[in-house]
Amino acid sequence: MPPRPEVVEFSRDSPAAVVAHMVEMSGGRNGWINLEPEVHEEDDAPESGGLFGFLSSQGPPVPLCTWSPSDRRVSIGVQHPAGPRAAGRLAELGHPVPAGWYVSQDHPRRGLVVEVPADEPPERVLDWLLAAGELLSRVPVTGRWHAAVFVTGR
Repeated sequence: MPPRPEVVEFSRDSPAAVVAHMVEMSGGRNGWINLEPEVHEEDDAPESGGLFGFLSSQGPPVPLCTWSPSDRRVSIGVQHPAGPRAAGRLAELGHPVPAGWYVSQDHPRRGLVVEVPADEPPERVLDWLLAAGELLSRVPVTGRWHAAVFVTGR
């Protein structure tokens, strides 16, 4: 049974509470963080795919971002609706994957996964991840986010 998450609501320009969890988890605690942008009520996310949505070649209309640390690297991901070549799309939008980070998956349905060196500052990683999620969203976002912090092995 997965652990119960601690839910943190924050704005993109005030991520200190989430960064604090990232720092704590990077120090040897196991777990992960799921992040979802808040959308305007009038722009509620459209239903994704209906009955045959599992056949779609796209992810959810509102991106789901993840952050998962290990000893040597951090894996970040974005499940998104942008279709194939999300890394290329981000580069075209002026938000390329930073030098020293590498794309381990760029799939239209399963999403974009980027491996980041473990010593990269968490603030930089989170800022890049949130910007990528906002750029790949199909619906307008508010700048506010919801983080579900899962800690295992307590």
